[in-house]
Amino acid sequence: MIEKIRKRQGLLMVMIGLGMLGFLIPYDAVLALFGRGQNRPVGEVDGVTISMADYQTAVQRRQSLFTYNNTQAVETEVWNDLLERTLLEDDYNALGLTVTKEEFDEIRFGEHISPYVKRTFYGNTVTDEARENWRQQFTQMYNDPTGQGKMNYQGYTEVIVNKRLREKYNTLVEKGIYANSLEAKYDYLSQNEKVNMDYVFVKYDAIGDSLVELSESDVRAYYNRHKNDKEYEQVKSRNISYFKIPVEPSQADIDRINDEMSQIAEEWASLENDSAFVVEKTNNKRYVSRTVRKPDAVTEEELALFADSTGVIGPFNQDGFVKTMRTVRIEEVPDSAVSCRHILLQSSDKTEEETAELLARADSLKRRYKAGEDWDDLVQRFSDDPGSKNNGGVYEFFPRGQMVKPFENFCFDNPVGAIGAVETTYGVHLIEVTDKRSSVLQAEVAEITREIKPSIETKKDAYRTASDFSINFNTFEAFKNAADTMGYAMVEANNVRPNASRVSGLTNAVELVSWAFGADKHEVSNPLLIDDNYVIASVTKLMEAGVPPFENVEDDMREAALKEAKAEYMMKQLEAAENLDQAAEIADVQVRTARNVSLKNATIAGSGAGAEPVVAGLAFAIPQGNMSLPIQGESGVWVIAPTSEIQEAVEKDNFFEEQDQVTTRMRAGAATRLFNAMKDGAELVDERR
Repeated sequence: MIEKIRKRQGLLMVMIGLGMLGFLIPYDAVLALFGRGQNRPVGEVDGVTISMADYQTAVQRRQSLFTYNNTQAVETEVWNDLLERTLLEDDYNALGLTVTKEEFDEIRFGEHISPYVKRTFYGNTVTDEARENWRQQFTQMYNDPTGQGKMNYQGYTEVIVNKRLREKYNTLVEKGIYANSLEAKYDYLSQNEKVNMDYVFVKYDAIGDSLVELSESDVRAYYNRHKNDKEYEQVKSRNISYFKIPVEPSQADIDRINDEMSQIAEEWASLENDSAFVVEKTNNKRYVSRTVRKPDAVTEEELALFADSTGVIGPFNQDGFVKTMRTVRIEEVPDSAVSCRHILLQSSDKTEEETAELLARADSLKRRYKAGEDWDDLVQRFSDDPGSKNNGGVYEFFPRGQMVKPFENFCFDNPVGAIGAVETTYGVHLIEVTDKRSSVLQAEVAEITREIKPSIETKKDAYRTASDFSINFNTFEAFKNAADTMGYAMVEANNVRPNASRVSGLTNAVELVSWAFGADKHEVSNPLLIDDNYVIASVTKLMEAGVPPFENVEDDMREAALKEAKAEYMMKQLEAAENLDQAAEIADVQVRTARNVSLKNATIAGSGAGAEPVVAGLAFAIPQGNMSLPIQGESGVWVIAPTSEIQEAVEKDNFFEEQDQVTTRMRAGAATRLFNAMKDGAELVDERR
């Protein structure tokens, strides 16, 4: 070995030199060299760079002010706020948008609290007490002599002011949108002008693939003609195939936990219910107790708590935990509940006549029951309540507030054994009150639990299995075949965006997504520990923003080209038809009729197709008695013949109502659409990973 080192003295000196250099160069400088330092750009908006340092500082500051469900939520909000500030700040200045001190106080504590403050600080419920509480909290922060409160005050101020500026901007955008009387008139006419027509319709699915010729060059040609269409525009995303190797407790782990809990139960039973023992043996070192009502006790262990008020119950397994419990005290507590059984005679049109008829039927059933007929038999034959029909119409003890009022009132206001009919929104119920209670037994229970989770050895075994797989099957074909052979269920997560926090089958997929956007196509990952599973994945498709490469949309283009070829084939066949009957005979379909076709709702009755705006438009353009040429529609090929003149809409003096409706529709989401358009135009680059 020494001889080999001597032969490679030059390489050895280089490695030693690099090692020494590594001690001298700052760590962040090395990261920066590879584009991963704090000064690296995390994104770019309209030519303005957002650095990683600025972004992380903003995230940390926001986390110190507000509580979020997860890291992804705060990162997304901060990122969107940074985009807003960058894209809209010039507009704010040009419009003169500001928030004065008086307005700042008003939107926090006044009569006109801003939507953001109302939602975030007041939970959408504003009271005088809450106003005063927040006024005091902000005053205390502002006057905090330590300086931390002042920093929080400034942080809240910055967020609230920025949100308020966006609210003002959105309001200006929405109020600036207006529908004039001519737009309102055409909206009214498009909805209320109607025409009738006969038609022949051939769905593309009904035209056999073998009837048309579609070569690879045809598909390529279709791609070249349509690759720039909006519907095919590609966003940056990845398709990922993955499977999970669960990190689950072994039987040995379960046995070990049960043995430990058996020893605890035995020791606990020898004590006089010592609460200090519960604290000592509980993982979080806190006394844990809960109350169990006897009517709610469903497991054998819970029922045993009421049979033995001193003994220790368990250990037993429940919901992923090994538990042992002991009753501390049993007492009787108030509880108002009632049991009943009923027969529902369901109402259909809810008219007075129908209700009277149902009440008469209920009275007849009541007489038959009192005459000796079996209640369960009557329920099976006559009740329309699927929820209780199979158990004799019984509803066991239920409290007030669970049933509809008339039903509930009859049950609670009448003695056991009472029978009568009541009317509800469901129909008419024949009810018999079967039992009542005013109190129940309730036990206070101390418990010691251990979560059933894998041991370190079990985790190591799972990692070893996953690691061996990723090493031994590191090509896509080997990865896919081996997973299938070993019985691992492969999951396909398609069109995954760069900052997705979850994908199909995984709720916490940030690490997987981050890996996927740094991986090559068909690269196989190392094991990733996600949601108590080792995940092994491979990227099956890379999509970058812009015009899609042919291979990414080949299937879609082939399907669209096939549809186009079928349309051309069928239209050529139908050109020979001189009337609809001949067209129907050629296409082997029937002539159908559609009445009241409108431009606004461009669906053709009886066709089973979706909206067909071109077909509906031609129905208004072709004179009555004439037949169209074959029409290439969205769902198939059409030949139409209007059978009526255009049915004019009722004349109106004004269209104020329609103006309001059109304006409301146009304003809905307008600010969001505008901002999204600004983001598209800003050539947004998002490198958060």
